[in-house]
Amino acid sequence: KEYVKDILFSGQHLLSLINDILDMSKIEAGKMTLNTEVMYIHEMVGQVVRMIRGRADDANLKLDVDVAEVREIEADPRSVKQVLLNLLTNAVKFTPENGTVGIELIQKATGIIVKVSDTGIGISQENIEKLAKPFEQVNDDAKKQAEGTGLGLALSKSLVELHGGNFKIESTVGQGTTVI
Repeated sequence: KEYVKDILFSGQHLLSLINDILDMSKIEAGKMTLNTEVMYIHEMVGQVVRMIRGRADDANLKLDVDVAEVREIEADPRSVKQVLLNLLTNAVKFTPENGTVGIELIQKATGIIVKVSDTGIGISQENIEKLAKPFEQVNDDAKKQAEGTGLGLALSKSLVELHGGNFKIESTVGQGTTVI
């Protein structure tokens, strides 16, 4: 049973990587189409938080979820889920034990602001630009233990912009990161 679980996990991980690469290729070729529908982002945040809660608990992190009910939006649910999952997974991955990972929704007249923050290792200003490009990773000693393709932030940024949104990273090395 344990081997079968490992094989399933590995297969799902590879499928996820392949899908990220295909999505990035479609976006760069201008062929990505969004399948938008009316959705409530606070419900999607709830789903994604449930998905990453185990990882956060394993890493002994506090999850600070400030997600009040907000108005409906028209968006591609798969893309929104992917962005939220990428951002929260990164926050958990790069936050040391006893740290905090937070998500907040702020309703404005012009839209909804999503803030994912952490008290993690942070990103230097020169590396923020790098990380928004596909397949880029920062090779700081503190990040060497982290796995990934370097697609998460680039894909998230592209998907947000495809929806007409803005994507901003604020970070201080040693203090944490906020993605808006």
